[in-house]
Amino acid sequence: MIIFNPNIQFEIPKEQTVIGNGPASPFYADGWLKWNEEIRGLKAERIVYTDGKSDYPRLEGVLYANKKGKVEQPPLNPYLPFRFISSATDKKNKIYSQYLKIMQIFAEDLISRGIAGNIYLPPGFIDVRPFIWQGFETEIRYTFMFDLPYDIDNVDKKIKNKINKAQNCGYRIERTKDWQAVRNCLKYSEEFKNFSHRSDAEMLKLGSDYMGDQGFIGHVVLSKDDEAVAGGVRLLQKNGIGYGLMQGGNRKHLKNGVNQFLYKKILSDIYDAGAKYYDWGGANTPSVAQAKSAWGVPLVPFMKIREKNFRHLALVGKSYLKKKFFSEIKPVL
Repeated sequence: MIIFNPNIQFEIPKEQTVIGNGPASPFYADGWLKWNEEIRGLKAERIVYTDGKSDYPRLEGVLYANKKGKVEQPPLNPYLPFRFISSATDKKNKIYSQYLKIMQIFAEDLISRGIAGNIYLPPGFIDVRPFIWQGFETEIRYTFMFDLPYDIDNVDKKIKNKINKAQNCGYRIERTKDWQAVRNCLKYSEEFKNFSHRSDAEMLKLGSDYMGDQGFIGHVVLSKDDEAVAGGVRLLQKNGIGYGLMQGGNRKHLKNGVNQFLYKKILSDIYDAGAKYYDWGGANTPSVAQAKSAWGVPLVPFMKIREKNFRHLALVGKSYLKKKFFSEIKPVL
């Protein structure tokens, strides 16, 4: 079984323990924060939590506030880019107590600010207890995350066959700044799956302008007729994480392996551009999890947090009653 450690040291001495990613994530970049402020109408704040006695231990990251001052996670952000950094110690009991103390301070600040909807902490944060103890609802979510370069020998034979099929059909891949072409590819999947990426071509162009060609990367797969039939966007932090932000394609061409063909190219390009790790961007629906698991990469947990409120409790109660009702229905033979 392949194991991946999502706690990325990134410019921190090895004598200090790190949990999470913080600046190693593209979601920490200045351009990304500016893009979210302009597009989503939220206020980004870089924040540091300490015990007030010294710089370490600390929790550092980014919060977004809506017009009411509540913490709100913008669309397309899979998590808020935080990292915990201990003092310089190898004593596990000391690291443990430092973590609990700083996370308590963070949880209390979230109570003071209030949370609109759900927020997520990045892979590495899996100890939900400090938030449960402060009265929050918590849940564990999953993504696929791994070291680069990617070893193609890990992939399932069916994926290799699809890659070969796409190559034999004459498809080719280009990095692009034609954001309308990328948007058209995203629209194919939106219409089929009935959802929205909540980003038009102008928003994608703005993301590229703010993050630069090496931070906001577009790809398209072109048919022999030069039609863009699949494409998407990846984010990148040099010496840190590459992230699969969005992807879409024409179903007529997907059966020819264009997505698998593109993913192979993306993993190579992202590594060549300076990423050391790749986050595939979620594994929380059966079909997505099954498709990504075929690449033979590690499944990594991360944390979801939300306030307990009347609406949430009503939804939980409704779900429970629905399950109970259907479980008590006897089949008619």
